[in-house]
Amino acid sequence: MSGPPPERPRPPLSPAVSNSIKVARVLGILGLVIIHVPPWRIDLGDPPRAIGAFDLVFQYCQELFGRASVPLLSIISGYLMVRLDTGIAPRARLAKKAWSLLVPLFCWNLIAVLLAAILDGGLPERSWLGWANELFALTAEPAILPLYFLRDMFVCAILYPLLRALIGRWPVPAILFALAITLADWTYPLFIGSGPFLFFTVGVGVALGKVRARPGRTATALIAAAALLVPAFTTSVTTAMLTGAFDQPTLDAAFTAGLYLERVFGAGATWLLAGWVVRQPWAGRVTAIEPMIFLVFCSHVLWLGLAWNVLHRIGLDYDHPLYPLFFLTAPLQALAAGVALHAVLSRIAPRLLAVLCGGRTPSARPGRATTPRLRRTS
Repeated sequence: MSGPPPERPRPPLSPAVSNSIKVARVLGILGLVIIHVPPWRIDLGDPPRAIGAFDLVFQYCQELFGRASVPLLSIISGYLMVRLDTGIAPRARLAKKAWSLLVPLFCWNLIAVLLAAILDGGLPERSWLGWANELFALTAEPAILPLYFLRDMFVCAILYPLLRALIGRWPVPAILFALAITLADWTYPLFIGSGPFLFFTVGVGVALGKVRARPGRTATALIAAAALLVPAFTTSVTTAMLTGAFDQPTLDAAFTAGLYLERVFGAGATWLLAGWVVRQPWAGRVTAIEPMIFLVFCSHVLWLGLAWNVLHRIGLDYDHPLYPLFFLTAPLQALAAGVALHAVLSRIAPRLLAVLCGGRTPSARPGRATTPRLRRTS
C-alpha cells in the first residue's frame, strides 16, 4: 500500500497571516479576561432577587468574549506547530515545549499558592495529588484556572507527530474522531479542557491544507451573525437555569450545544476581526502588545483576584453601582497590569521575566512597533 503523497514545501508565513495571528492572540486573551472577573457568575444574592438588565449584560459579555479564546488559541497552536516545524527531533521539540509551557505553568501557580497562603495565613492541607494539580494541573484545574491550557497544549505537542500523520493521510476521519470524543467528553483525563484537543487538531488540518479556512462573503456574514446571536441564546439558557424555569437536563443539553457553537463561531469571528484590524493604520499599536500578552494571560487572574479582594473589603460587591465599571474595564486593567509588570521585571529581573514567560522575550514597547501596511482586499 502506497503512503500519502509527499507534502509540498510550504512558503513562509505572509505578513498578513503573521500579523493576524498576533492580533488574534491579543483579542483572544483580552476576551478571556472577561470570563474570569469575580464573582465569575451572576450573583442574585440571598434571598435571590429578580434578574436585572446588568445581569444580562454581564452574562452576554462573558459568553460573547470569553468562549472564543481557547478554541482560537488552540487552532493557532496547531497551525504554527506545522508551519514552524523545521524537522526538529521529537525529544528536542518536547524539551522546548516543556520550557515554554510547563515552566510558566509551575511558576505562576506557585506564585498563586504562595500569595493565597499569605492572604489566608497559611498553606491548606493537600494530598500529593492535590498539590500536583495545584501546580501542574495533573488531573484537575490548577491554582490559576486558565493555565490548564498550557498543560493541555503540552499534551497536544506530545500527540502532534501522530495527529499530523493521521490528518495527512485520513483528514476527515481524524477530525471527525476528534470531534466525536470531544462531544462525548472522552478527552479527560488526557486533557483537562474539553476543547483544546479538537481545535488543535483543526489547526493542524488547516496548516496541512486539509481544512478550508477562507470563508466567502456569505459565510463571513453568517459567522459574524452567529457569533453575536449564539451568546444571546446561551445567556437565556443561563438565566433560565437561575430561575428554574425549565427542566434541568434540557437546560444542560441546551447550554452544552450553545457552548460549542459559541466556540466555533466565536473563534471564526475573532479571526475575521483580526484580519480586519491588521489592515488598519493603527494595527501596529495592537501587534506591539502581542509580545507581552502571554504575561497578561498568566497574571490576569491574580490581578483581578487581588483587586476584587480590595474592593470587597471596602464594600464594593456585585450589586454596587460601580461594579459594572470594574467589570467592563477588566481587560484594560489586566493589560495595564501586565504591561506594568513587564516594565518592572525587564528592568530589575530580566531573567525572572524570561522564566515567567517560558523563554519568550517580550521586548516590544506599545506604540513603537510597526506593522507592514497591507493592501486592502474586498
